[in-house]
Amino acid sequence: MVRLLIIADDFTGALDTGVQFSKMGISTQVFLYDDVDWGNIEKHVQVMVVDTQSRHLSSHEAYKRVFQLTKRAKEMGVKFFYKKTDSTLRGNIGSEIAALMDACHMERLPFIPAYPKAGRTTRDGIQYVDDIPLHMTAFAGDPLNPIKEANIAGIINRQTGKVVHSLNMVHIERNDYFHEGKGIFVYDAVSDEDLEGICRLLTQDQGITGIAGCAGFAPYIPRIFNLNTGAKDMGRATRFHKAVLIVCGSINEVSMSQVAYAENRGIKSQLLSPHKMFHNDFLNNPEYETILTNAIDTLLEHGILILKTADEEGDIIFIMGAGDGSPGESTYRIITGFIGSFVRDIMKRTNIGTLVVFGGDTALGIVEGLHCTAILPQTELLTGIPISALGSKLFSGTLITKAGGFGDEGTLMDIINALG
Repeated sequence: MVRLLIIADDFTGALDTGVQFSKMGISTQVFLYDDVDWGNIEKHVQVMVVDTQSRHLSSHEAYKRVFQLTKRAKEMGVKFFYKKTDSTLRGNIGSEIAALMDACHMERLPFIPAYPKAGRTTRDGIQYVDDIPLHMTAFAGDPLNPIKEANIAGIINRQTGKVVHSLNMVHIERNDYFHEGKGIFVYDAVSDEDLEGICRLLTQDQGITGIAGCAGFAPYIPRIFNLNTGAKDMGRATRFHKAVLIVCGSINEVSMSQVAYAENRGIKSQLLSPHKMFHNDFLNNPEYETILTNAIDTLLEHGILILKTADEEGDIIFIMGAGDGSPGESTYRIITGFIGSFVRDIMKRTNIGTLVVFGGDTALGIVEGLHCTAILPQTELLTGIPISALGSKLFSGTLITKAGGFGDEGTLMDIINALG
């Protein structure tokens, strides 16, 4: 029976959080919002992860999705909740946390946004990436979710009127501040030791049924909510098979630098021009067949291929201005839908052993294109980079996903080298 519901707002976030539980031997299954079927969840599943696909929705629509999902989960007997948030605070953070609290009638909820292993830390209520305030990093220019400030309370209060308390180390050591008021309590953390200390404090409070945080705090949740663990994943070997198809639909400058770094080291790539994706009926154009054939030939010849949607600044400008002159969900749905169709058409003609995808929207488009019936997180290839299995007639290989802005310049090559 499902004891814990994890609510993520994008697909890569759902996987990189769910895998933290699978690694501990906790039966975990990931669902897309529209595919949730409470009647078909296997009885042994303890943790259910749902991608509400709400990062790019309006604050009001995001609130509705999380509220309705949470309310239904409570009706089905789910006792514990984890609102997974992006470690760079993109999306509808405030409205979605408020929705969880309202649906569960929670007066207070702890929020731990730090992920020290990934360089995301919280000090005095300010979020940092590699010791740089969040709003001064590449995430400030995110096409759909630009970050205007690093003050977590300020970000949350743009979307909800709930009181936000920032708990520094003095407050945390007192261990009584959490009970002194109502609202959202943001915990400072700059190291794994800090996360461990917060876990000990929250474990002592038997009244907590909901927590918010990113994937970095997920490994501590089983202890707080007393989940039953099985045989732990001790880094078991996973066999990866050629061919390896890498798909980068993210235009985050971090992802683009990772692709460029790999290209400079001899990895072959092919551009899926964003200009062509917006042409009506391009999938039936003879040029589409040429592009598809070239991709397959390169993949078979070299055993590995990167598909990318941007090659230069002009591509990025086009994507950000496509449609009505500003980036929006419809723009990305067109692009990710095209990518999903392209990858599906490759898989209809040749066997892909390993699929690596950058960006939650891109991964979602591919999964939908493959008509997946099951999404099962398994383990991590590297920190923050989960390995999953998909139930699909077209693809039975290994799926590896990475959030667009995650990692450093060499991360893609680290992934390629880890595949052997």
